Amino acid sequence: MVRNYIKIALRSLLKNKIYTFINVAGLSIGVASCLMIVINVQDELSYDDFHKDSDQIYKFVLERLYPDHKTNYAVTPHSFSDVLVSDFPEVINATRVFGGANNPIIVRYSDDAGNEKVFEENNFIAADSTFFDLFSFRAIKGDLNKALSLPQSVVITRDIEAKYFGESDPLGKTLNTDFGEFLVTGVIENIPENSHLTFDFVTSLRSLPFIFQNENFVSFTTHTYLKLKPETSAVQLESKFPGMVKRYAAPQIESNLNMSYEQYVSAGNGYNYTLIPLEDIHLHPIEYQGEFAAGGNIYDIYVFTSIALLILIIACINFMNLSTARSTERAKEVGIRKTLGSARGQLIGQFITESVIIALAATVMALVLVYLALPYFNTLLEKNLVLEISSANVLVVLLFAIMVGLLAGTYPAFVLSGFNPVRVLKGNILTNKNTAWFRNGLVVFQFAISIFLIAGTLIVWDQLTYIKSKDLGFDKDRVMILERANILDTQQKTFMDELRDLPQVLSVGGSGSLPVNQYFGIQFMPPGASEVLTVNAMQLDDHYSETMGFEIVQGRGFSENFNDSLSVVVNERTAELLGENPIGMKLTNTVPGDTPLIRKFEVIGVVRNFHYMTLRDAISPFVLMSDENGLNNVAFISIRIREGELSETIAAIESKWQEFVPQEPFKYSFLNEELTKQYKNEASSGSVLGLFSVLAIIIACVGLFGLASYMAGLRTKEIGVRKVMGASAASVVLLLSKDFSKLIVLAMFVAVPVVWYFMTQWLEAFAYKTSIGADVFIISGLSALIVAWLTTSYQAIKAATVNPVKSLRSE
Repeated sequence: MVRNYIKIALRSLLKNKIYTFINVAGLSIGVASCLMIVINVQDELSYDDFHKDSDQIYKFVLERLYPDHKTNYAVTPHSFSDVLVSDFPEVINATRVFGGANNPIIVRYSDDAGNEKVFEENNFIAADSTFFDLFSFRAIKGDLNKALSLPQSVVITRDIEAKYFGESDPLGKTLNTDFGEFLVTGVIENIPENSHLTFDFVTSLRSLPFIFQNENFVSFTTHTYLKLKPETSAVQLESKFPGMVKRYAAPQIESNLNMSYEQYVSAGNGYNYTLIPLEDIHLHPIEYQGEFAAGGNIYDIYVFTSIALLILIIACINFMNLSTARSTERAKEVGIRKTLGSARGQLIGQFITESVIIALAATVMALVLVYLALPYFNTLLEKNLVLEISSANVLVVLLFAIMVGLLAGTYPAFVLSGFNPVRVLKGNILTNKNTAWFRNGLVVFQFAISIFLIAGTLIVWDQLTYIKSKDLGFDKDRVMILERANILDTQQKTFMDELRDLPQVLSVGGSGSLPVNQYFGIQFMPPGASEVLTVNAMQLDDHYSETMGFEIVQGRGFSENFNDSLSVVVNERTAELLGENPIGMKLTNTVPGDTPLIRKFEVIGVVRNFHYMTLRDAISPFVLMSDENGLNNVAFISIRIREGELSETIAAIESKWQEFVPQEPFKYSFLNEELTKQYKNEASSGSVLGLFSVLAIIIACVGLFGLASYMAGLRTKEIGVRKVMGASAASVVLLLSKDFSKLIVLAMFVAVPVVWYFMTQWLEAFAYKTSIGADVFIISGLSALIVAWLTTSYQAIKAATVNPVKSLRSE
């Protein structure tokens, strides 16, 4: 029976080649789109699942409450690590990690021949000796259980081994860095791409004793990971953390601020420590400051999964529409077969077999499309996704194709098999208005989806454009950043003076960090206040404000004419908290230690609010501190350059760098590029959304093309009569196009409220955002309408230009 079904199905499909091609093409694009999204979603969901007992590993993170805002931190006080293991039996082990990507370090290695190799490395971290007890990175050489037990030991990845040592054994060899010499004690496999924690070097945390000079339960220093006993409830463990904070952190807070912990909390301060499962870190919806790298977002997974389903539904709708639209062509076949004794179940089996064959052919074509499109998709997402061919995957794809065939073919099969043979053989089939209504409803639905995707893409790109054009409170354009400027040491000031003498340079300033979500926290006690003032801060030299274009709205900025070692400039948000006129106010800061250091800083100026974090966050209290305060140099040099030959300017600055530190690599970036990186996820999401919006429109139009062709064929004689009666070709084209146009307009009205709701929710993630204007919906609707017109016009024009004699010949 099945063999007969297949044989008849192949004959029918080959007989109607155009119909078959349209269905296979539409389904293949839909399936290919769905598969690409699924591959990406699988990759996103696979992060950190390769570690043994990954379901028992958690990251210890903090929600820090301030009187006027709250901030989430990925780094926590280092002393809690030992406390968590000793005080809570639920915790098996813990490890701390310090550092991360984008912290440039110079590494030197002298080979056996005495040749020195110098490299600049970014992925250098330090960790406890328990690091490899929690994380299952695969060992290649050395004993990872002991590799980080001694100070100045380092474990490297396979790529670093090849880069530095070639074929020779690296174990026991010495690497020289900015932080001293390190002995190679182990080699591990390269870190998988689906790891939230990436590095090329991991050294013993004991190599950095300055981190642990004092017991610390307040300041944020390290990333902390815990391994819990099986079946342990993380929520129940979290409920014990407030008691831990009161026991260990409260005494330090009281000592540092000279106030009771109860007063501190009643003023609006607090420490809410929580646990994030290791496998959830990459897709955690909350952003944590100090993260190793920007992760994904679970909401993006929901969006992409929904898009995959919607596109697949559009493709299936095409199939259902064309199948039911061809009912007149199959009606007599059904009537004759029923008359000859075919049961309805047999007819259903026949039609479903046809749809499954089409789905299988479309899936094969889809796999080819995915293979060809993946390189472009990877470029879009900056990933290395691959189409893995395995027996399990082949089986899954095969089952997927059958499921699609059943989904797309079930409704048409029941419609076609339900025809009354008497009415069919009399030629009375076109009176079923329910089928037409259903078909039109499907067209409305698929174009509503297309309009939704187009409008969503426009809103995402509107927000990105808004971000790029928003006044950040400083001038981000034409600012070149030199990293690792502190290696200039005592030559730094002279170097910066000589840069200012270059004709291409407008101004030069130095800072300890950049206004791109890089800063440190500090606490002050204002005079006469009963609560502490916690702010974010950055250190800078006397020329940095001018270079960045910060606007001093009250008082003055830092100047070479003053000793500003105990001076601060506050932003307007801080000034609001301090009072109407904060100039001259003394802010007390206490540095913890065995003998606390108490310093009083004078407010000398107020700077206009600027965005030192992303536009997802509202501007919070911030202070600028002079680099004269305990620092002899700065880590970053910012250079504002003139418009003109960029390559010549970079060459001139590099030449000057080589004069001062010829042994050090020259590394630079541009501030606007660093700012753009903060919105990488949004840009990728917008690009993906745009791509699949185009594909959704293409799929919808493929079906519309087939539907228009069919409808034009049904009205051939009507068109012939109209032309004989004097109708023009233009009026005939309009006649055939207006029905579809009505459906597109209706689809627009369906899509608009849905788009507005979901995209308003998406924009809520930004403290500063664009508004959703009517132009977005007009452009989306017109785009869908124009594309639909172009799709149907070919068939309409073709029908309108046919000689009426041919149309009416059989009459």
